[in-house]
Amino acid sequence: MDSLPEHLLPVPVGREPLPKEVVQEHQRARVLEATIELFAKRGYQGTTVDHIVSAGKIGVGSFYSLFGGKQGCFLAAYRRIVEEGSLRIEEAIPRSAAWPDRLLVGLRTLLGLIEEKPLAARVALVEVQTAGTEALAEHARNLDQVADLLRSGREASACADELPPTLEFATVGGLAWFLQERIAAGEIDAAALLPDVLEIVAEPYLGEQATAELTARA
Repeated sequence: MDSLPEHLLPVPVGREPLPKEVVQEHQRARVLEATIELFAKRGYQGTTVDHIVSAGKIGVGSFYSLFGGKQGCFLAAYRRIVEEGSLRIEEAIPRSAAWPDRLLVGLRTLLGLIEEKPLAARVALVEVQTAGTEALAEHARNLDQVADLLRSGREASACADELPPTLEFATVGGLAWFLQERIAAGEIDAAALLPDVLEIVAEPYLGEQATAELTARA
């Protein structure tokens, strides 16, 4: 019992017990932390419910009550990674800066997160590809949202009229593939990857010279 957090220890006589929702949220957070590591190291297909309940220190019944099954647990972990990463990137981007500088900060923050949390990055960009149709569909929707955000780069482009209508989807798809390959190979040095990522994302809008200048500023 000494290993439990203080707020989860047995309630002394006369004190009100914690609400069930608080206890469940603690369990949920603990299981998701363990799940991210498991899926990253064992792969989605190689991870079982037994692995998860053992690593998360939770009963099988409680696990199914919280997540419904392995795929539900994966989706919860994936959503947590995406939400936390999106918040970090949003907070880092200076709203009053020009589009190239906002893009630079956003991409640099993304790469920094990948380097900082390689297991979470592997779950969100690599293992999601093998986690079933629902996970793939949600991942595709997230990529579409990134493409929508990227479209504002047309306003900063001197050749906006020449850009194809599918540019954003192709760019985001190419970036996702590039990052998947680097993560799978264990090559996640943020500083080393930034020039290649800027070439993929910025160059179609800014051109080669302006992208090189942006890279130099980085």
